[in-house]
Amino acid sequence: MVVGVHFMSLELGGRVMGLCQPMMATYRPHNNQLMEWVQTRGRMRSNKAMIGRNNLRGIVGALKKGEAVWFAPDQDYGRKGSSFAPFFAVENVATTNGTYVLSRLSGAAMLTVTMVRKADYSGYRLFITPEMEGYPTDENQAAAYMNKIIEKEIMRAPEQYLWIHRRFKTRPVGESSLYI
Repeated sequence: MVVGVHFMSLELGGRVMGLCQPMMATYRPHNNQLMEWVQTRGRMRSNKAMIGRNNLRGIVGALKKGEAVWFAPDQDYGRKGSSFAPFFAVENVATTNGTYVLSRLSGAAMLTVTMVRKADYSGYRLFITPEMEGYPTDENQAAAYMNKIIEKEIMRAPEQYLWIHRRFKTRPVGESSLYI
């Protein structure tokens, strides 16, 4: 399983990785049919398939067959299917349990792939990490572990991360919003 994070270079990174090693990717289908066609057609130019993020059977099946599947656990999908874990300086951040579930059901190895623009604007750098080791067997510990991995990737170029995704929108019951 290829663990990704949402950088501004995300689409370019997917294209480059697909040229090197065609893979599959999870995604949220677009609400607009034309935009869905454009999005999928562009991404399929160098990759094998797009799998809807809610298609657990399809994702696990692909992983069990040995396919490389890109999955981004750096989104806030709400309380359902999430654990609250530390992320940077925020103690309780809704973190998808999707990575944990996919790992347990598929037994797939996990690594990160991140592409960032070079500081001097001369091009991009693709980072591919070794396989993750010591992934927890507890759901809450796995969420905290994954947030540490995501933090490390973001710190490669924090100014290029898509903070606009409102990573901190879901709060534990009784806690107020971090957004105004």
